[in-house]
Amino acid sequence: MAAMTEELVPVLENVRQAHAALLDRLGTDALVTPPGQHRQTLERQAAQIHIGLGRVHRLERSLHPRGLLESAVGATMSVSRGALRTAMLPLTIGSVVVRGLLPGGGPVDPRHLLKNTEDEYAAVARALAACRAGEALADQLDDRRTADLLGWLRRQDEELLRELDGLLVEHARDVARNVAERGIREARGTGEDAAPQRPEPGPMAEEVLGAVRREEDLPIPGYGSLTAAQVEARLTVLSQLELTVVEGYERAHARRREVLKAIERLRASEPWTGYDALDAAGITASLRDAPPETARRVLEYEQLHRRRQDVVAAAAERACA
Repeated sequence: MAAMTEELVPVLENVRQAHAALLDRLGTDALVTPPGQHRQTLERQAAQIHIGLGRVHRLERSLHPRGLLESAVGATMSVSRGALRTAMLPLTIGSVVVRGLLPGGGPVDPRHLLKNTEDEYAAVARALAACRAGEALADQLDDRRTADLLGWLRRQDEELLRELDGLLVEHARDVARNVAERGIREARGTGEDAAPQRPEPGPMAEEVLGAVRREEDLPIPGYGSLTAAQVEARLTVLSQLELTVVEGYERAHARRREVLKAIERLRASEPWTGYDALDAAGITASLRDAPPETARRVLEYEQLHRRRQDVVAAAAERACA
């Protein structure tokens, strides 16, 4: 049993660190991804990975023999942890976050989205490889609990790879379309009777990352017909990214002070990446073995936003553990 544990603990550590790096990647990319299928994929999968990390951590803790981290294997894994997460983090994300939007207030460059998707794909592939290796080893050691958990996590990774595969094609087409459209504009601009191009809205029109131009793209139906008080009443159920979308639209249009102040009061960091994409059951499951400080963050966040009583009760109980 001791030999089996010594083999499985570093494997689980590797799986956990690969998926922690992937979670970093998805969470960071979600910040600069416009509303749509890609961002929904990132949020949903980040939430699932967070749940998986909790399950791996619980299993790892149950197998951890005293003093293993001080062993040569444990020391090697601990030293490599920071290098792995640093290597998997986005390299081009910083410039996108600083710029937010292209000059003229346009959306994030499709080339950045394509590059980020490629990096996401690579991060998932790394995490998937760790799962496959761990699952195979657990099968050989006849450890069904570990094999079943890593099999579940492997299937999550495979699903995300399939989704990203489709998004890669979609973003590549967007890049090609932009290149073709730019060529057409340049060709038209060489003509003597070319009409002057209409200027794009300035940065102030879409100064908040994620802002949308059309009312129908907002997460609150019938937004334009609602009073400020009615909009405020609908804000608490929105995710942080959805609040960003509404804020950008409001600043570009009505600029109602009451609405903007209400959004500002609700702005806060999610207790963990992908939290807003989870339902109540997923959050309470994640809280079972969460550190008390995480539970306290959930409690504060939930009381400010959706106020779901089952989540509040679970967070309060865990915070006192």
